[in-house]
Amino acid sequence: MVSRVVFTLTPKTAFATPLAGDTLFGQCCWAIRHLLGEEKLTSLLKGYTENRPFMVLSDALPKGYLPRPALPGELLGFEQDAKKRKIQKAKKWFPESVLAAPLNQWAEAALTEREMLEKQNLKGRYILTQAQDHNSLNRKTGTTGSEQGFAPFQRQTYWYHPDIQLSLIAELDTNRLTVAELTETLNWIGFNGYGKEASCGLGKFEVTVHPVSTEVKFVANPNAWLTLAACAPQNLSWHSARCHYQILTRFGRHGDSAVHQKGGVFKNPVLMAATGAVLSPKEMDPMQCFTGQGITGVSKTIQTTVHQGYAPVYPVRLEAK
Repeated sequence: MVSRVVFTLTPKTAFATPLAGDTLFGQCCWAIRHLLGEEKLTSLLKGYTENRPFMVLSDALPKGYLPRPALPGELLGFEQDAKKRKIQKAKKWFPESVLAAPLNQWAEAALTEREMLEKQNLKGRYILTQAQDHNSLNRKTGTTGSEQGFAPFQRQTYWYHPDIQLSLIAELDTNRLTVAELTETLNWIGFNGYGKEASCGLGKFEVTVHPVSTEVKFVANPNAWLTLAACAPQNLSWHSARCHYQILTRFGRHGDSAVHQKGGVFKNPVLMAATGAVLSPKEMDPMQCFTGQGITGVSKTIQTTVHQGYAPVYPVRLEAK
């Protein structure tokens, strides 16, 4: 039985890796291996590439808000006025209440980042990006070296607003992985750190489980999906002329103990549709809660590696121009 579970994540440190659904899924797999055992993880991954995922995770998004769909402005209801285009492009956030209306009426509720924060009585930036200085080390000598051996570089870090709360949606097969087990998994990641530089104290967050909101109303007669994470829609049954998305190439790397295995840490690149895609299936099932597909064949180091090509979705209505 697939159930929608909503978690609230409260960032506690800077992040070197954005909280993306497919990346967090991979780290959850490692955490499950540590907490519940490799046999449990192997069992959970059975059927993953046959449209039977045990879990599908969204990106972590501001609580109560949606990212701007990858649609031309006129399909969201924006005026076709060149003078207003810059202002319109800055309106990248929508309250969840827009889900009750067709997409061509969403412009009326569109918000800039500043307006979205003010609605929550917050000031500042949603995410502040800063460059952090590093230097490569010679692992034999434990020093930075000199002359050609001195190789400084910078890494981008992301600071979420200190008072922001992020929503994480999980489509969870509770017969295979319980809510309590997933909560333990996320808490383990939040305590130890997520993504790059976790060993240096980055990527820490706190987790709270929340009931699915019954206040969110959905539009009548939906004909498309709005994706809440990057996904792989290739070769599925779509009305291609009514699908809108931005292309994303994911250059994945192995984490945890796999960095020490022969074959290298780098995975094959994966071509995906970025978060906020609007996809129109040929057969619309209003009860469907995710779309996409599980991806394998991405690693020469661990042949059984999979990548989350699924994404949680909300039903929307895309009107003709």
